[in-house]
Amino acid sequence: MPKRRSQTNPKRVVYLWGAGATQAEVSYLGARRINLLMRDSDELGEGVATRILGRLPARWRKAFGADPGTDIEKLVSLLAASNVDTYHELAETIRKLYFEDIRRSLITAGVLMNPQLAIGLLTMHRDRQFKEQETLTGIITTNHDGLLQLAAQRVDTEVNIGIPFRSSNITQCETFTTVPLLHLHGSFTWTFGLPIEVSSLTKTSVYSANTVWIPPTILKEAKNYPFNKLAGLAYELLSRQCDVLRVVGSALTQNDWNILSLIFNAQRQTELRKGAPFRIELIMSHDHGVTIKRECSYLKNLTPIGFLTDGDFAVYKERVDSHTAEMKNPLFYWMKEKIGFHRNRGDLAEPLASAIAPIAGELKGAA
Repeated sequence: MPKRRSQTNPKRVVYLWGAGATQAEVSYLGARRINLLMRDSDELGEGVATRILGRLPARWRKAFGADPGTDIEKLVSLLAASNVDTYHELAETIRKLYFEDIRRSLITAGVLMNPQLAIGLLTMHRDRQFKEQETLTGIITTNHDGLLQLAAQRVDTEVNIGIPFRSSNITQCETFTTVPLLHLHGSFTWTFGLPIEVSSLTKTSVYSANTVWIPPTILKEAKNYPFNKLAGLAYELLSRQCDVLRVVGSALTQNDWNILSLIFNAQRQTELRKGAPFRIELIMSHDHGVTIKRECSYLKNLTPIGFLTDGDFAVYKERVDSHTAEMKNPLFYWMKEKIGFHRNRGDLAEPLASAIAPIAGELKGAA
């Protein structure tokens, strides 16, 4: 084992956690034909949008469900912005179907109470030796499923969502000293109250109009509490406490304009203050990362997964049909390579924590 290297100033790392991260959890547990992404996939089958359109009431299915390429977020935005009551009702129906589809898929995949990759990630960052290399300063998520809350409860025993809350099964970190999990669009597990009430998503959870969330829509506005405060906290996190932003499974399309604006402004603030913007590592398929780098040229220092050097990631630049089964799950493959890389350098304590040993391939049950 090489001698562990010391680092005076560890890199400050922030994660942006998107729908692709939950999809990685599903694939890691072996549920390879469950698609939690909006779009259809040859490998994963029908996406969330197609399934929702197929479950619309008959009269609306004929009007809006004929085109499998319909963008649900655009459709909901148009319906909600109309002055027609029946269209408003249809928008609410789509929101309810979205909630039910995500919950059903997580139950079927066995992920609902078992987000192993999120638990492994937080465990890796808790390693006392690894902290000398990297400091996890926060996680920003656009997901509604609440899986990060569950992972933080398992690893840290206390949860910090950036705002006060009350809960019967999630322990609040009242001092806000644990790593913040900033749900920019709220969560299925949040309910209006003073303070808001937080729970866990379960098999018996039902859709409620009192849910604190920004449903699928183009205009994800953050004018009201708690979304305005969460957006402010995310901006401060990126502009003040970030050297590396790791984007995990977030598409960064035009439907994510609020996220793109957040990153753009935070990079400009960092550049003005420090002379250089923070680095952005794209933990997703290499081709998608290259597309983002090309189409989001206003963001700087973008690095697709195939160009990362803390593991064997250059293989992602080879033909897609040569990729192994592990490589088809970029989050899992990245974590496995990352753990192996730092372990070989002596940056991780021995023995590996039980939550990351399977990811490193050391225990039965590794993907």
